[in-house]
Amino acid sequence: MITQDTLLKLLDLCKEDIELFSVRHSNKAKRIIFKSSIRTGFEVVLPVLHEDNWVLEIVAERKSKIESHISEIRESRRELKPQSIELPTTGQSWRVTYKDFNDKKSVGITETPTTLQIPEYREDVFHVPTLLQEWLHERALEYLPKRLENLSTTYGLHYNKVRIKRQKTLWGSCSSKRNINLNRNLMLMPLDVSDYVLHHELAHLKMLNHSSGFWEELERLLPNYKDSLIKLKYLQKRHIPQWALI
Repeated sequence: MITQDTLLKLLDLCKEDIELFSVRHSNKAKRIIFKSSIRTGFEVVLPVLHEDNWVLEIVAERKSKIESHISEIRESRRELKPQSIELPTTGQSWRVTYKDFNDKKSVGITETPTTLQIPEYREDVFHVPTLLQEWLHERALEYLPKRLENLSTTYGLHYNKVRIKRQKTLWGSCSSKRNINLNRNLMLMPLDVSDYVLHHELAHLKMLNHSSGFWEELERLLPNYKDSLIKLKYLQKRHIPQWALI
């Protein structure tokens, strides 16, 4: 049976990449499955019953692609430890410094007006982004509800509740109960883009659909909304740092 060591010899990976590679045997797998993830690394899933030569041939054919995937994972993980952070919505920025700690539960982020000192627990590569996401959530709680409230007062459009969430696919939503949800990652977008999302959800208070009437209402509230919508579609796949997505 093919083992992880067998494939590591075949691929001849460097020490840094070996840590990102794993092999798993599955009773359910009917074929070889290749999985690439920033969190779990590159995994080769093998059927329990397989011919060794068949596995070696397929893996050898994909050697360059496997190396490329592992390289991408390695680079993405490096982005989990930023040297600086900017919140374009508020215009704030910080220089980031790190300090080693043995106990990852002992301390949190220390913030000054210009710097963030983050405790780094080297045994867990995802400890830093976890702390940064908690910090970002607090910044979003401080800013987004107040901004939404000011806009709603200006337009006379009153909602029930607002919640700040970690949303993977939505930037915002509005329910029939007039509750608004906002994505905390809006803090990482330019002000005109985050404002577009807030205006979008406020417009839903009048029309809970995306009919022509809704877009007319949105244009009344935000005449240049189309420019911001185009920018949002462009930036959402390029602008959000990896530490905020993991």
